[in-house]
Amino acid sequence: MTVEFVILVPLMLLTMLGFSEVYMYMRTVSLVEHTAFTLADSLGQMSSVINDPTTSSSNSLGSIWAAANLIAAPNNLQAKGGVYITSICDQTTNCNPATPGTPPIQPPLPALAAGTPLQFWQQSAPWTLSGMKSQETSGNLLPTTWPFRNGDSAIVVEVFYSYTPFSMTMPFWTNAPGTQTIYERVYVRPRIGSPLLLVPS
Repeated sequence: MTVEFVILVPLMLLTMLGFSEVYMYMRTVSLVEHTAFTLADSLGQMSSVINDPTTSSSNSLGSIWAAANLIAAPNNLQAKGGVYITSICDQTTNCNPATPGTPPIQPPLPALAAGTPLQFWQQSAPWTLSGMKSQETSGNLLPTTWPFRNGDSAIVVEVFYSYTPFSMTMPFWTNAPGTQTIYERVYVRPRIGSPLLLVPS
């Protein structure tokens, strides 16, 4: 009986630990995805974002960063993650990244002609960890399958989270696998049909 106990109990504990770890990882991935999709959906309904770090307005960047942290709870996104927002417009319009508060003017163009995506503006949460860099680059703004036409626009939300596996056993297991970054990127079209503006406070 003692032999069976010595063999079975550690196996049961390891199995329970494994299930707990899988659950915690899947929950973290789900929360990161949920945060990115919720922010993207909210931003898609806005015509502009106020470049203000406070929460004095629901459209201010400060409110958006605070909302991201609340949505990601109980994971502490502010301490272990990051958020990027990128507004994209069509280069064939009067889309000037130097003045992201000025609405682009759509010139008359052939219907359904291919547009050229251009980064209008990009902002990151002030607490975004230094190693978490946006993957939105000039050559990688939208997926190749995204149908981007004349006058189109898009919003991209990127959410990062630094996940530490086996955190419960770390004091006892010094060689446990290290942290990994969970990343989610979501693309939406603005509901109003024009690029999301970044206006001064």
